[in-house]
Amino acid sequence: AKRQQSQDLEYGVEIVIATPGRLNDFLSSNHTNLKRCSYLVLDEADRMLDMGFEPQIRAIIGQIRPDHQTLMWSATWPDAVARLVKDYLKDYIQINVGS
Repeated sequence: AKRQQSQDLEYGVEIVIATPGRLNDFLSSNHTNLKRCSYLVLDEADRMLDMGFEPQIRAIIGQIRPDHQTLMWSATWPDAVARLVKDYLKDYIQINVGS
């Protein structure tokens, strides 16, 4: 599976859906880069941070072009998510659903 994914990335794709660890593997092995990435979606940000992916997420964000847009979903708003938002999101809108 990883070999096919690597070939697909080298050929060129419009959308990449990946775990932070797998994406960082491809970035560090130069199979892809994020120079043209204009959107970053972090779904279940709280869960990814709970699972210890914060260093990988920060590494990914550090490689994306500065004018990208970030969309972040989180069921909860723990301090780790708030720090990530403070460090990387500018002029953001927060929408809370429910209590």
